[in-house]
Amino acid sequence: MKFLFALTALLIMTSDNKSIAQSLEKYLKELDPEIVVSMKLQNQTGKLLFERNGQKVVPSASVIKIPILFSLLKAKGINLKHAYTLQPKDIVGGSGDIQYEVPFKKITYNYLAQKMISVSDNTATNILIEKLGSEQIQEDINNWGLTNTKLNRKMMDFEAIKAGKQNFTTCEDINGLLLKLLNKQLLSKKSGKKAMEILLACEDRTTIPRNIPVNVPIAHKTGTLDYVRGDAGIIFSKNILILTVFVENFESLQQAETIIGKIAECCYKDFGQ
Repeated sequence: MKFLFALTALLIMTSDNKSIAQSLEKYLKELDPEIVVSMKLQNQTGKLLFERNGQKVVPSASVIKIPILFSLLKAKGINLKHAYTLQPKDIVGGSGDIQYEVPFKKITYNYLAQKMISVSDNTATNILIEKLGSEQIQEDINNWGLTNTKLNRKMMDFEAIKAGKQNFTTCEDINGLLLKLLNKQLLSKKSGKKAMEILLACEDRTTIPRNIPVNVPIAHKTGTLDYVRGDAGIIFSKNILILTVFVENFESLQQAETIIGKIAECCYKDFGQ
């Protein structure tokens, strides 16, 4: 009798998961076929819940700031309380507000890290890349097993872009990195807690958090280029979810954000509750 009950429960669970997957698949099929969605969804144990183009190499945009943050927090000899003196040459445009600060102002590395994630500050990011060294960041990326994630240029480096240099990643790489953070396999206890606090403070709610209740914490980082919109994060729903999504070939950023928001909503409702 117990065996039959267990078997029935297993069949129901399998059927439910299949139905859930078909539901998400149905939404993706409704999209314009020109739009390319790459995504990977896992639970806290790493079980794959849904995937599409998970190993597709895509321009990372500012999602690359996640491994940069982790590289900073694992670095020896860098005290986050120490101050950096902002130089005129550090200032770059795009997202972020440090570009409007007075030159030679002293800013802590902790503040730079927070700004890099919360408002995707490009000036802060470039300062941290310079401090850590792009080679060291890439070495950390390689050591973490992110085989398709490459930091090839700083933010807003248009000469590098013209030369064909771009930063790349995959949904599989970023999901794996966040999974390691969640399960305390990446950083020390103190640094891991710090990383999570910083990611939880990301202010962009136009993508993964878009349709998810505001009382559900989401530790994430978005990324935006003219031709790619992405978001990657940990959704602290009843059942914790790790989700990375990139959208390409969209008509507008608003369309891409709507798509990511809808995908995240489906994931939350079907797998998170």
